[in-house]
Amino acid sequence: MTKNIYFSLLLSAVATVSFAEETRQVDKHEHGVGELNIAIDKNIIDFEFMLPGADIVGFEYEAKSEEDLALVSNALEKFEDYKNVFIIPAVGQCNIASQEVLINQEDEHDEHNEHDEHNEHDEHDEHDEHDEETHNEFYAKYSFECDSINLINKVEFPYFVTFPNSGELEVQFISELGSTSFEVEADKPVINIEGKI
Repeated sequence: MTKNIYFSLLLSAVATVSFAEETRQVDKHEHGVGELNIAIDKNIIDFEFMLPGADIVGFEYEAKSEEDLALVSNALEKFEDYKNVFIIPAVGQCNIASQEVLINQEDEHDEHNEHDEHNEHDEHDEHDEHDEETHNEFYAKYSFECDSINLINKVEFPYFVTFPNSGELEVQFISELGSTSFEVEADKPVINIEGKI
């Protein structure tokens, strides 16, 4: 029964997030704003970050120069140690079970590639300007197994110090007790989740 409630809440949250994504398409790459999903199921807690490249390395185009590649490499290295991004209280007795860190390159104008087959349509040359509009997004997911997950009462975010271009995290939080959302900013980099697990 509890499992069914959890999955109902999860589906509801996913639908809400999907709807939010559709309504946010216009400002999807809003600089200074990253997204975080926190999901709790029994003794497992997952953190999933989706962060604009401008917040992490100061640019959103595909890194090609040695300097830009070094910035990306350095950022990915920082993500490898989750404590550079967030801290959960030791009282939860959590051990990392898995993690995934990568950078996504995303061209919002891929749909214009269909015009390549129509060479006679010179008006489509205007789409060449979109080649510069490739966006990169950093993605990081961390999963923990916790012996005393109910004792976790907050999450702190050194993320804002590690990546000073960042300004805000929009957090979706879901557990068997329900779902809620938070906005975390650099001047108060913590969320209170006491009683929400």
